[in-house]
Amino acid sequence: MTVGRRSRSRSRNGANSRALVLVVGLAVGLLVAGFVVAPSAAVTTGSVDRGTAAPVADDSEGFLGIDVTDGLQAGTEGRLVTVTNNLNRTLTVDVSAAASLSNSQARLGPGESLTTAATVGCESPPSDLAVTIAASANGQFSGQATRSALVDTSDCADPTLAFGTVEIVDRTTNAKGGKAEYAVSYSIEGETGSFDRVSVDFENLDRNDGVETRESSAQSDTIGFTSGGRRDGDTFEITVRLFDDTGEIQSERIVVTDTADGSGTGLQVS
Repeated sequence: MTVGRRSRSRSRNGANSRALVLVVGLAVGLLVAGFVVAPSAAVTTGSVDRGTAAPVADDSEGFLGIDVTDGLQAGTEGRLVTVTNNLNRTLTVDVSAAASLSNSQARLGPGESLTTAATVGCESPPSDLAVTIAASANGQFSGQATRSALVDTSDCADPTLAFGTVEIVDRTTNAKGGKAEYAVSYSIEGETGSFDRVSVDFENLDRNDGVETRESSAQSDTIGFTSGGRRDGDTFEITVRLFDDTGEIQSERIVVTDTADGSGTGLQVS
């Protein structure tokens, strides 16, 4: 009889243990249900509550609904991404990208959306723009997603580096000992980020003086030249060259021949 009673007692304790495990499991499931039972998270990395890994999926119906534009037009502002909070609690959302952004941060209640616009400049635009979306909810949820949008540059002006203006002025006078004197003024336009320097060669075609070169690395400047002796009346060939970070831009080379007599402007390009 005693053995039978002990057997029944163990059976009741085992049943109680299994019931406790079931209740705890159900409670944990209900605690996380607001996150895990919801549609999969459209995030690259994420965590729920105490480090629980958030599912990763490319799904506009996920924890974060992420709708990236099909393409951006460089030189104008356009919609980059719309982020929707599909959780049952408020999220703080930040959008970042290597472009000028508007409306890039917000606190979103359940079901609310943030639409961020971007402006991609026409100077050295990327072929696609990477965008990062980060979201958090008071330590209960955090996630980050990285997406990209194609960039159309067809409406951008030609970004090729070029001379904007070039002016060569003959300043030769007898009052300075008859030395040949020139001033070459210029400005640069286009893709100025690749600009390296401007050089000007002065060659006296009437004497064996060799070629004298003057240079400037400023995007707008005046390069001066004065000969070493009496050279008024001599003929000079003046060559203006534009260089980017790959070398001389041959199409921008300017060559003018002028008599050093102080007659004023030898060449003006505007």
